[in-house]
Amino acid sequence: MQDSVQTQVKVLESVMAIFRAVIFTLFFAVFMYVTHQLVRYADLSLGLSFLVIGFLVLLFGTVIAVPLLFWNNRQSHEVHKPWHDTLSSAAHFGMAYISFLLTFVILRDIACFILNYTNPEFVSEVAYGKEALGILLVVPFLLLILGTLIVHLGVKVDRVTIPFDHLPSELDGVRIAHITDLHISPGLPLDFVRNLAVKVNELKADIVVFTGDILDSHAIRHLPEFEILKTIEGKHGVFYVPGNHEYYWNIQESLAAFRAIGYKVLLNQTADVTINNALVQVSGVPDPASRQFGTEAPDIPKVASQLKPEAFKIFLVHQPFMADQAFDKGFNLQLSGHTHGGQFFPWNFLIVFFQKYSKGLYRLKGMRLYVNQGTGYWGPSLRLGTYCELTEITLKKA
Repeated sequence: MQDSVQTQVKVLESVMAIFRAVIFTLFFAVFMYVTHQLVRYADLSLGLSFLVIGFLVLLFGTVIAVPLLFWNNRQSHEVHKPWHDTLSSAAHFGMAYISFLLTFVILRDIACFILNYTNPEFVSEVAYGKEALGILLVVPFLLLILGTLIVHLGVKVDRVTIPFDHLPSELDGVRIAHITDLHISPGLPLDFVRNLAVKVNELKADIVVFTGDILDSHAIRHLPEFEILKTIEGKHGVFYVPGNHEYYWNIQESLAAFRAIGYKVLLNQTADVTINNALVQVSGVPDPASRQFGTEAPDIPKVASQLKPEAFKIFLVHQPFMADQAFDKGFNLQLSGHTHGGQFFPWNFLIVFFQKYSKGLYRLKGMRLYVNQGTGYWGPSLRLGTYCELTEITLKKA
């Protein structure tokens, strides 16, 4: 048995080593491409060329430094140093800057590939000149500022009414507050959590649900945030399932922290709730990331076996793709997050290529799926093309 476990660990370590090598290779390729396309044709002086290249080296180096330093240390808060948060924040904004910069470089190159056949002078003298280089370097800064301002506007309440053909009349008008992907971490201000709690409680929802990635750090570092979360109330309870990010930071400590503030943690479990003499069942499963950490994996058939025919059945799971495994198991409504709706340009457009269910309401035969685009944010504190969403779902008898 011990040999089998050791073999699995070695295989996982080998896979992770290959994964890291691929990531670093791709990252270096992006650096070389961006640097070449910005500097090679801009007719810069030697000093200015070194300045631009130095900026890009610093930018890309800061971003890659975070996984190099912290990849193997996420499970231990004892290795944390005060400067880690500063470096991590700088890397996150650097990552967003690179994303914007790479997007505009690619778009320029595609446009100029076409324009080169009709207006080669414009391509050589304008599109790849010093002024174009300056614009390409400045615009990402402006987008970072704009995206940060959108986050500072706070959480937006999305009110969604979902009709159901066989909804008991007693449940007509029942409201659910849905929070997901808050990503409590050193990069999320305490006031953001405090303002969210106020808005949730103003809704006076019948049920409050959290569908994962609420915590993205060590629980012990965020006791003030948990004290705020403790004030969130649902008339008939507050329910929680973990996302993939909770597993990266010692899942058992995370689950214990949510249980300690009175949240009902659902791991392949179902809770019965009576509302206006009608039965509502709230079921939840762990995130698939649980398999990587040797903890209890999602078991939808096990949860389905706990369902009662007369109940209205709500299924909580972090990743929306699991709707394809759940839609025929008797659930009426699945609530998920994970996608962030892409969070910022251009990923808000590209997310549909990576996530089958990216945001909003979907109908899968007899089950409805709602994907919240994220109440907080991951990485840089910015959103562009999306917003921080708190969903108020109202059940409606069709």
